[in-house]
Parts: sequence; structure tokens; C-alpha cells
Amino acid sequence: MKRLPRGIIISCQLEPGDPVQDVSFIVNMAKSARYGGSIAIRTNNAEHVGAVKQAVDIPVIGLVKDRSYETFITPTFDHAKSVIEAGADFVAVDSTRGERPIPLSRLFDQIRSNFPDVGIIADIADETDAELIIPLKPDYIATTLCGYTSYTEKVILPNITLVGKLCAKFDIPIIAEGGYSTPEQVQLAFQMGAHAVVIGTAITRPWLVIKKFVESSTAFIKGRDEG
Repeated sequence: MKRLPRGIIISCQLEPGDPVQDVSFIVNMAKSARYGGSIAIRTNNAEHVGAVKQAVDIPVIGLVKDRSYETFITPTFDHAKSVIEAGADFVAVDSTRGERPIPLSRLFDQIRSNFPDVGIIADIADETDAELIIPLKPDYIATTLCGYTSYTEKVILPNITLVGKLCAKFDIPIIAEGGYSTPEQVQLAFQMGAHAVVIGTAITRPWLVIKKFVESSTAFIKGRDEG
């Protein structure tokens, strides 16, 4: 199995409703990430995994988001199989405490028995999730789902404190993910012991960045015009 070097991982993903749905956007973002020095790409669905794998020479973390399940990141073996066969070097698996179609232990066993060279990244939301997943020995633990579960929905992101707790408690490398948008936040995560930090929306969904600029200026412009 490949190992991830320490560094920045860029999450290149599109969500339903995004103004861009073209796979070439994902590929160009992945190329930009590689050019900028990122150590891996995280992307969603087999089509995008395959396209990114052909475009860049760094590891690809594959996943499938299926929101028909509460645990929506790669919830079944068929999901995992699709991105692995498309070329994913690692597969991310929702490892939170929500309801799931099959037990995590069975899913991990299916992935490992069929694809022993592919690493598993356990996406968790809090310290308890991490404690529960440790017996399954994931290759990495990522804080991806902090803020996305009922028991973490009020947490302010990025949760750098969680990264520090996990790094101090477990030997498995910790990937910091969720809400990282400034170099200072990234540096703090590495200081806490993070093996890598994932940056997504702040870079790869520019329409949301544009929207923030527009919203922050709209009230000022309106006030000036009315004055």
C-alpha cells in the first residue's frame, strides 16, 4: 500500500446544484493542486477519480457520496469498488456513528480482502468515532465529518482541538479536514500533530468565495446608495 507523505491534500469535488458540473473543472483543479505542491487529491465518484488519476501523478483518495444513507461517504462495498477500480489509491469511508447499510467491520474486511493494496481512510466526526474505529485499524483517520453529524453540528470549524486530541491519543496518522481556509489554521493543525491537512471549499469552489465577497459588499453599497 502507498503511504501519504506529510503535506496538503486538495479536495476537488462538485456538489449537486453547483454551477459547474464538468469533469474538466475537476481535472484542471487537480492539475493546479499538483502544480502548487499538494501531496494528494481527494475526489468524489468513479468518473472523477479516473479522470484525475490520468491527469496527475500523485495519490488519489476516492469516495462516493450517497445521501440516501445517513453514513453517506462510501457506505457500501459497491461504492468502494467503483472508485478503486477507477484507480483510487485510497478509499475514504464514513466511520461515524450513524445508521449504515452494513457494519463497518464487514465493509473494511471486504475492501481489504478484495483490494489489499488500497489504503482505508476513516472519516470521523469526534473523538468517540475515532475510539470506535481503532480496532479496525484504518490506515488514516480524517476529521472530515466534524460538523456534519447530529452530535457535532454545533462545532465551530476547523476543529483544531480535535486534531490535537486524536494525535496525542492514537498512533494512526491523523488527517485534519473540515473548514480549513487560512495558512494559519493549517500551521496550527500541523503543530498539533496532523499528518496532512485537507483544503477544499476555500480553494476548489470559487463560486462560494465570490458569493462571500458579493454578500459582504451588498449591504455597504445599498447603504451608500440610500444615503
